Amino acid sequence: MEEKKRKLIMDVDTGSDDAVAVLLAILSGKFDILGITVSWGNSDVETCVNNTLQVVDLLGADIPVYQGCPGPMVREMTVGRVMNNPKNKTSETKDGKTVKMHPNTLPIPPATSKKQKEHAVTFIVETIKNSPEKVTIIPTAPMTNIGMALRMDPTIATNIEEIVLMGGAVGMGNASPVAEANFFHDPEAAKIIFDSGAKVRVVPLNATHSAGLLKEDAERLMSLGTEAGKLAAELVMMRTEASAFMGWRTDQGEPIHDALAVAWALDPSVIMESRMEKCDIDINGGICDGQMVVDHRRGYEFTPNACVAYKGDRVRFMEILCEHLAKGPKVG
Repeated sequence: MEEKKRKLIMDVDTGSDDAVAVLLAILSGKFDILGITVSWGNSDVETCVNNTLQVVDLLGADIPVYQGCPGPMVREMTVGRVMNNPKNKTSETKDGKTVKMHPNTLPIPPATSKKQKEHAVTFIVETIKNSPEKVTIIPTAPMTNIGMALRMDPTIATNIEEIVLMGGAVGMGNASPVAEANFFHDPEAAKIIFDSGAKVRVVPLNATHSAGLLKEDAERLMSLGTEAGKLAAELVMMRTEASAFMGWRTDQGEPIHDALAVAWALDPSVIMESRMEKCDIDINGGICDGQMVVDHRRGYEFTPNACVAYKGDRVRFMEILCEHLAKGPKVG
């Protein structure tokens, strides 16, 4: 008997790692993807929508794409809150050369399909509310669209199978010393998810950095001979070059953050260490704004609200990518 596909909504801000995540989710064949909603984040929301349409069209997939929120729920309304926090650096210019972690346009043919007219948040609420089966959500962007949907109708949490999100960090950060970019950009939205009562699995930087991809991994993806493998390989190399150019560590491989969240939804074995823990988000606007706060204590009142991944299996991650990105259109 054929395995029943899980109902899925992806929520992305498609730059480089989101593109790999979308490729993996579509080509896995394990999901009935009801729609892909798009938020601001790696770029403005219009650019992220166009990049998402490019990926969907590359695979010839019939999946609707919905444009969502162009900015955070409330973060930018607090005077000085953004100004007093460091800028999240994903590009740099030196000696007239500019490198970017996330391209404005992906290196594949332009999109020919169009976004849907319905707003992403409306789609999320109505789809989950009316679905005869519970729906899984994989957010790999600032959580604005999901937070807004849960604020509009908190009851949809009861019809969510689980939320497998890429966000947060424990004891590290990238947008700030302690905050990961997706949570940093919209801390209130992330907090709403943790407080929603829905089942949540979190893939933070701890897991993604432990499963970074190497140059030889990119070469292996390229050798698959498919459009998906080629695009993934090019994006891994683009990210690796940008990291080296900006002085970040590359000896342990380049994290492809968002694709690891999809891989975990496909195969639990790709995460080698995870723990059920109580998670919250700092929304006070100070130096720790957007930090995921995890309660490691025992012996206190302890009500975990999320499963937090701490270590990924790079070898298994590559196996999953190669297995599924070998499908789809061939190069040439």
